[in-house]
Amino acid sequence: MSALFIPPHAPPLTGEESLVEATWKFIRNPVEGFGPLAWSQPIVTAKTFGQTLHVISDPEGMNEVLVRQASKFTKTAIDARILGPATKEGLLSVHGDQWKRQRKSVAPMFRHRHMADLAPLITTVIEDFTARIDVRPKLNLADAMAELTFDVLAGALLGDPKGLDREKLKTATRAVVTGAGTLRPDDLLPFPRWVPRPMSPRGSAALKRLKRAADELLSERRSHPQDDLVGLLIGAKALSPRERRDNLIGFFIAGHETTALTLTWALFLLGRHRPTLERIRAEVRAVVGDGPVVYEHIAQLPFTNAVIDETMRLYPPAPMLNREPQESVEVLGRTLEPGDAVLLNNYVMHRAERLWDNPLAFDPDRFLRDPSLKKKGAPYMPFGAGPRICVGAAFATMEAVMVLATLARDYDVVVGENVFPRPLMTVTLRPEGGVPARLVRVGGVAATQMQGHCERCRIWSGTPPVTKARTKPIQSVKSVPSGSP
Repeated sequence: MSALFIPPHAPPLTGEESLVEATWKFIRNPVEGFGPLAWSQPIVTAKTFGQTLHVISDPEGMNEVLVRQASKFTKTAIDARILGPATKEGLLSVHGDQWKRQRKSVAPMFRHRHMADLAPLITTVIEDFTARIDVRPKLNLADAMAELTFDVLAGALLGDPKGLDREKLKTATRAVVTGAGTLRPDDLLPFPRWVPRPMSPRGSAALKRLKRAADELLSERRSHPQDDLVGLLIGAKALSPRERRDNLIGFFIAGHETTALTLTWALFLLGRHRPTLERIRAEVRAVVGDGPVVYEHIAQLPFTNAVIDETMRLYPPAPMLNREPQESVEVLGRTLEPGDAVLLNNYVMHRAERLWDNPLAFDPDRFLRDPSLKKKGAPYMPFGAGPRICVGAAFATMEAVMVLATLARDYDVVVGENVFPRPLMTVTLRPEGGVPARLVRVGGVAATQMQGHCERCRIWSGTPPVTKARTKPIQSVKSVPSGSP
């Protein structure tokens, strides 16, 4: 890897902020709401709104909560209030025996043989997408990747249902994700699980449309079976009609948003670091040639996979997970009691100096130099860990690698010099304002313009240009505070 590039980073608190200021910053953007102790210590405990909060940013503590003692924890009331309206009886929200029964029914849908069957669908969606951008190369990467991944998921889940308006379904899904994914001041108050979270009229209407569309799809598919994920979902006899519907909605909400964001950040990084783009291009051409990327190619593209891994390290789609102990549990020398809140901070863990070399730098080769970084117990958990690890992780990774490999081989990614998006956490980690860009087919009329652009934008090892309303970039890889809050 050539000179290291320091991409956008959410600046931590200095420790000098008042409680009101620190809380306000956390509400506006949770990944900016942690001080020096959270960055330097494995676990930090504090009182917030009368509740004890434990912030864990250490692989040992994460594994204690998510793996070894997972049965002693549930998701928190905040999760129930945010996701419950859409997925109350689905995998994302349930616990205990109900969760075990559903997980056993749903997990087979994402086995190897089904992933291989779905790969040609991804190829078709990529071909349709590239045909569109050849005509209109100027786009917002966040919007474009959301469209692409929704089309992949719609094809995988829906097949070709009659009478279902995909555009309306897409609009409703995006509205529900946006409404549910915005942290509000009342979310920090320790309301009981049964207290509903008020929704805006627009969000409520979108959720009703989404539920109605899911019910209609499941009803239609029972009469006209197809060999796709919905067919497998209907075939899961252990699930009730409500559970099938809420899981279908959960697949839509979680399935396309997370992969879209990974691809958005990855393409931004390629647009900023030309050597990485060229290495992926050379690898794909050597393995695939000029034809479509297929399932069998994925394992033969180690550097492309490493770029996806490094993107999810820097920008984990789910930067934080919440848990609540149901009995007294000891974690990292602290006793966690029922009623406490436990925040598992992937974002901080993935960037902590005590766990990584040059943690703020974009360096995909770290995963090739040390494959153990992806093993169980490592400080890298973009999909979580343990029994509740993301059920669709294999599908998401397959899709991300196939899309990135194809686009990097066939297109130059042109990102403006002043585009340096602030990482903004809603439920997921989004680039604030999106990423305006152009995807210019290799050898096209703008190829020379791209080269000039890369010479101007530089491979930053210090401070990149910043536009108004963007976060102030970290000045060096040693700038994470390590003092007390």
